[in-house]
Amino acid sequence: MTPAVEARPRARVLFVDDEPRVLDGLRRSLRGRRGEWEMSFANSGAEALDLLADSPHDVVVSDMRMPGMDGAELLTQVSRRYPAVARVVLSGQTELDAAIKVAIAGHRFLTKPVDADKVAGIIGELTTYTQGPHAGTIRRIAGAVRSLPTPAPHVAELTALLGGSDGTLANLIHAMSHNVGMTAKFLQMATSPFFCLGATAASTDSVVNVLGAPTIRALLDTGEVLWSPPAWGPDVEEQLGQVIRHAVASAYLVDSLASPGNRPYAQAAALLQDVGVFVCLSDPQTPPGIRHRDVGVELLRLWGLPAPIISAVAERDDEHRASATGLGIAAAVRAAHLLIQQTELRDPADGTHEDELAELLAHPQLAARPTDWRRAADEAAARAVALFGEAVPEP
Repeated sequence: MTPAVEARPRARVLFVDDEPRVLDGLRRSLRGRRGEWEMSFANSGAEALDLLADSPHDVVVSDMRMPGMDGAELLTQVSRRYPAVARVVLSGQTELDAAIKVAIAGHRFLTKPVDADKVAGIIGELTTYTQGPHAGTIRRIAGAVRSLPTPAPHVAELTALLGGSDGTLANLIHAMSHNVGMTAKFLQMATSPFFCLGATAASTDSVVNVLGAPTIRALLDTGEVLWSPPAWGPDVEEQLGQVIRHAVASAYLVDSLASPGNRPYAQAAALLQDVGVFVCLSDPQTPPGIRHRDVGVELLRLWGLPAPIISAVAERDDEHRASATGLGIAAAVRAAHLLIQQTELRDPADGTHEDELAELLAHPQLAARPTDWRRAADEAAARAVALFGEAVPEP
């Protein structure tokens, strides 16, 4: 079940721009929202940090190009000092270097000249909070994330492709198809009008097409977006490896389980199903009682990924009764997970749920096809093992 969310009254939103006319325009165009938000305005990064220090805010909307402290530096400091504050970038810059700074600094991205309705819509989404006893902590953990850790061999593979003659579109898509961290970050970028210019992106295929090789190469060159903490020990590396193998095998399998229209969302959701584990492994201060899945869902919400992907990730552990009208995205991801639970790549923290799996496989969408789904799961697991090595046997 997708986590319930609640809108907190009178959220506080801070707008930052060195051009008074831009701030005046935002003040006028958003006047009708004063009953929903308490708005503050700053004409520099230093003034914005002073306001944040004086009173808590929920969202910061900042221009990127400002004298002195630019928007990238401001939002980087916000991410470190006030990680629960959602960060929205406004930028009129089109240079690639500027775009990379945007990608690293913000949760959401908008282009200038700004559309007040789009700003209001994004702020509305970002001031809607997941309910629960740990909601504030979950927002803090997810909000601090600017990128996800990516094992060094995955970075090396993509770097080699982009630097050599094998960097074809097909090879780039293949490399992306088993890279959880890059898929999440690139989907964040490719679902934004700042990067995609009206195109839509819901899968690794479309992400590569929308962003293009130059942007992907520039992101790799930063060394920050695809960061793998060097202090991880072998136990953590193996835990991350288990998560990756299970996710990749599920993504391979869901390609056959999902209907063609649902396939892009289902593949992305299967690959990102345990993205919260990546986040929590990167934050050694994650307190007990925080569910990885809740953190992952909050991160995907902050990054603005498509709602079907977020829902499928949120509902992966829920028991499913597929609709008679179709298997659906969340049920296809759940079925893929349960089938992989029958293989050597099973998640030892979860069971096999045989009765539920049998019911899902009996769905007309699957039963009508001459596919041995358990054998297909074994084949998907074998592909993942061939990529990443053997799984550690369950204790």
